[in-house]
Amino acid sequence: MSATLTDELLSATGQHCHRYDFVTRMESEADAHGWGRMGMVLDGAGALLEDGEGWHQHESEALRAQSNWAAACRIMADAAGECGTLWDATGDGIMYDADSFLASDAARRIADALAGYPLLDDADHSAREWAAMVDEIEGSPVGLPDGVDGEDVLRELDCPSPGEITMAMIEDALSGMGYTACSDCDEWLTPMDARRGEPLCRDCALNESAVPTTGEPLVAVLTPYLDGYATRQGAAYREDVRAIVRGSAEGYSAVYGRAA
Repeated sequence: MSATLTDELLSATGQHCHRYDFVTRMESEADAHGWGRMGMVLDGAGALLEDGEGWHQHESEALRAQSNWAAACRIMADAAGECGTLWDATGDGIMYDADSFLASDAARRIADALAGYPLLDDADHSAREWAAMVDEIEGSPVGLPDGVDGEDVLRELDCPSPGEITMAMIEDALSGMGYTACSDCDEWLTPMDARRGEPLCRDCALNESAVPTTGEPLVAVLTPYLDGYATRQGAAYREDVRAIVRGSAEGYSAVYGRAA
């Protein structure tokens, strides 16, 4: 048995560098499935519908292709039964038995739909975009505060696009949510009151109090402040730490080298 390809599929193979090899391979695929003629699902431009995996295009294009591929597979399954009978999905595309009216009609409906609109399933595509942007935010070098996830940040952004969310956008969103970055590290704090100064996380506040000669922080001196005011306000402040250190006997001695 020697299978043949539809005229539409032969026209679409012009995009392949090795047309003969592709045609021969597809004819072998059709023979393996027991089909006399084989077609492949095309997009709105008459090219083979691709799955979007391993692309080097912009992420938005890959997500659109992945969504259309999944939707096309659902359409083929609903119309022509389970994958592997009247149709099949491989790395080359979605192929089908061109002598089957059910499979051919489903493939035609897919191509017609994509000729007038770039998406087969808006809801699926939106869900994929949302998930991709959440992953992008959560994988960013910007560490999110405790209790905040990528979805929280994404809701604060104004019409973002996959692959285009920057660190500055995430930081602006966190600021809009009431968070303030520690002045010395990347930890985000939640000051309760707006005040001038340089906010510090607990670890950076302790580092600010370190004794020059030993490098050891004045834990006992700062603990009442950190457990009290700083905890209630959501942040310590550099100027507070310095004032406390200078005002304590231990801190004064460490700073000035003599007793107060």
